[in-house]
Amino acid sequence: MDEVERRIALARKAVRAYAENPKVAAALIGGSVARRLADAASDIELDVYWSSPPTAADREAAIEGAGLTRVYAEEDEHEWADGLLVGGVKTDVSGFVTSTIDTYLDRALMGDTEAELQVRVTALRDGIPLHGHDVIDAWRARCDGYPEALAVAQVHQALDLRPRERLEMLADRDDVVLLHRDLLDGVQGVLDALFAVNRVWMPHPFHKWLDREATLLAHRPERLVERTRALLVASPHVAVAALVALVEETYDLALEHVPDADVAPLRAAFEQRRVVEP
Repeated sequence: MDEVERRIALARKAVRAYAENPKVAAALIGGSVARRLADAASDIELDVYWSSPPTAADREAAIEGAGLTRVYAEEDEHEWADGLLVGGVKTDVSGFVTSTIDTYLDRALMGDTEAELQVRVTALRDGIPLHGHDVIDAWRARCDGYPEALAVAQVHQALDLRPRERLEMLADRDDVVLLHRDLLDGVQGVLDALFAVNRVWMPHPFHKWLDREATLLAHRPERLVERTRALLVASPHVAVAALVALVEETYDLALEHVPDADVAPLRAAFEQRRVVEP
């Protein structure tokens, strides 16, 4: 059994204990396991959707019922998180009330650019359902399309970048720490914008699976992955030139494919130079 199949089997074991509680409406595997990218170091990401808020006893009963070991327990107003050891593999269980997911989908479909919302959408779309298939299918149907309002809002947000002049200044000064912060922000902006250009939901807020992500983007700069990898290890001036080229090509793609976003002011701000008196 390979690493992915082993983790799917372990997740099924954990879900059986959760599903004994009638308050559990659905559950699925997300993350790298669901996308079949997992390796020997990968955690299992398990989402459990409750019809009403789980009590501490509800969560504990599932853990004890499956004979699991708890590593951590956290919660906030939206999520209950339990870190478990399942067959020696760390498993992150994220618990949500179904109404919370409904609200997340409402916000995403209305154009809210918060990255966590798209992570939840892609967990539903890419995940492996283990319980409550009808519930998950209904959510999937809701987010089958990509809203134009989100494409416009995300392009505006993603391509509001630090000016080219600043990047060149940091390279000239050899301020490599500050420069690399800006380079990473620039790469993030390019990738975020490309998902909007392609009307594809982002699977990870920091583009964890870059090689796979690029396959989802029909409209992208040529050799996107290779150029991104190269600029992150290049010398300062080479890195800046490489990022500037990617940014300019992304502005072109946004202009062509998301015309309602009107990227001209953003592009002008990126290219703006300060006036230097002679």
